[in-house]
Amino acid sequence: MNTTTTEKNLKSTGKARVYFSNLNGVRALAALMVVISHIELHKVDFHVARIPHLTILNFGKTGVTIFFALSGFLITYLLLEEKRNFSAVNFKAFYVRRMLRIWPLYFLLVVVGFFIYPGTGVTTGLWLSVFFMPNLAFCLQMLPEIFNPIWSIGTEEQFYIFHPHFFRIKKPKNILYAFLIFIVLIWALQLSINNLNHENPVWKIFSQFFYYARFDNMMIGAAVAVIFHNTRHPSFKFKLQPLFDLMFKPYMQVTLSIIFLAYVYLYLVHDIPHGDVPLAVISSLLIVNLCQAETSIYTIKSKTLDYIGQISYGIYLLHKYPLFLTLYLVHNYVPTMNMVMQNVIIYTVTVGCAIGLASLSYFGYEKPFLNIKKRFQKITQ
Repeated sequence: MNTTTTEKNLKSTGKARVYFSNLNGVRALAALMVVISHIELHKVDFHVARIPHLTILNFGKTGVTIFFALSGFLITYLLLEEKRNFSAVNFKAFYVRRMLRIWPLYFLLVVVGFFIYPGTGVTTGLWLSVFFMPNLAFCLQMLPEIFNPIWSIGTEEQFYIFHPHFFRIKKPKNILYAFLIFIVLIWALQLSINNLNHENPVWKIFSQFFYYARFDNMMIGAAVAVIFHNTRHPSFKFKLQPLFDLMFKPYMQVTLSIIFLAYVYLYLVHDIPHGDVPLAVISSLLIVNLCQAETSIYTIKSKTLDYIGQISYGIYLLHKYPLFLTLYLVHNYVPTMNMVMQNVIIYTVTVGCAIGLASLSYFGYEKPFLNIKKRFQKITQ
């Protein structure tokens, strides 16, 4: 969107508008990666044979890392736009928007998971989840598998507690430096914890918790967002700007895509320690290219992906319910079916029902909260 259109929109509605047409496609693909990974992961729990010679268990880690990078990128870009158009960030409105987007479905899942779903019961995991520490509950194995994807929601909510306050810094250049310093400090802390006595079970849990607190993934997306925002709305001189601008060249986009695919393959075949960090960097740069539609050599915008991306939050949190039911039915009623047909049924029914359940959640439950959320938006998306 050009500056003139933005200014007209700001004058007529009191709101600025940001629209990146490809980002719902990114959300859709990331959510489907998680679903596919969990299908193969949980087949063993229901004594259903996995597809031989197919190594996609880390597909879920890949999808979650993309989610984190995208979340850090988009939240930061929107806050920069709010600061650019309105001179400051409204922190109260920010937290209200996050609450209205995240809390309704999150707490519904916590209530259903701990009080209604059989075999869970009320545990310490409930209280950790209520206070947005499900990533710690996940490390302590206190989350039932059917809704343990909520661990990443805890990571995001913890990130949102402190992230907007970086925008109290006046100059975008200094915000970028603060992000980079934060990333280095996180890595230094993780390295220190990893080198401590791992025979102590407390330190093991502490180390694991810091791995699942993927603030570095989100902050990498945030740092890239500052550079990209400065590319579109220059406010400071960035020494590496010429290098960053190369990302928009067709040959670099092709190179970056090949690097991404090669790295994902290696990540699937080998469990690379902290392999999420390079993946977050590459994903953030690919996201930048998708946002710059004028120069992007490819697009992932389609009605189907756009719709799946719109309801991706529900798909991510709810998909294990239809997955577990499907695997249960396949194991008990068609255990000897041809493997090809068996997997066609498992994948088709799971993905289809996950989309259906997420649609019901989005339009029947989440939508009223999202309509209220619009009242607190200064930057429309």
